[in-house]
Amino acid sequence: MTDFEDQLRRALERVEPSEDFAARVATRARRPAPWFQWRAWAAAGIAASLVMGALSFELDRRERERQQGQAARAQLIQAIQITSAQLDKINRKVQGALR
Repeated sequence: MTDFEDQLRRALERVEPSEDFAARVATRARRPAPWFQWRAWAAAGIAASLVMGALSFELDRRERERQQGQAARAQLIQAIQITSAQLDKINRKVQGALR
């Protein structure tokens, strides 16, 4: 036999597994597959992106609503001031007519 054949025969000899081999295989089999972990992280990332998008949309909506409220308040104050000025004019005319 040649040296190559001897090396090949030694490399292909049957080797008995260690005593804890079955336990190690069973432990590894119970672990979730790496692709499942990757998918879980991807799903979590997508869910987080959706939550952030919804939160951003809600914050924008609230800001627009706040600005509209401030504009309505400013218009109301202006209307009250105009009404007050008109009522003061009318009151002075009435007071002048009564004298």
